Amino acid sequence: MNNFLTIITFIFLSAGNGQKKIIASYSAISCPCAQWKVESEKEKIYLERENEKIPDVDKLWDGKTLPFKVYLEGKFKSEKGVPKVFKNKGESKPAKIFVYNKLEVLK
Repeated sequence: MNNFLTIITFIFLSAGNGQKKIIASYSAISCPCAQWKVESEKEKIYLERENEKIPDVDKLWDGKTLPFKVYLEGKFKSEKGVPKVFKNKGESKPAKIFVYNKLEVLK
């Protein structure tokens, strides 16, 4: 019975943290808008690192090689917006923001 309660507690705590795993592809389009697309979704998103210790995914693309895909773990912010560090010419358009805490470049 004790193991059962431990498992149920773990499932409950894991489900409540909102952590997601996604694969995103860089779009490389010239607009002041979100540049990343999650596989199986139409809408483009912004990516934002959780802290400075994690590489900035927007600086990893070599400028030539496509497709450029990354595996990420993190959470979507509840509101659409533009990441604080997003710099582009023109007025940026709000979109969903995925804040990642784990990053892996896929080949």
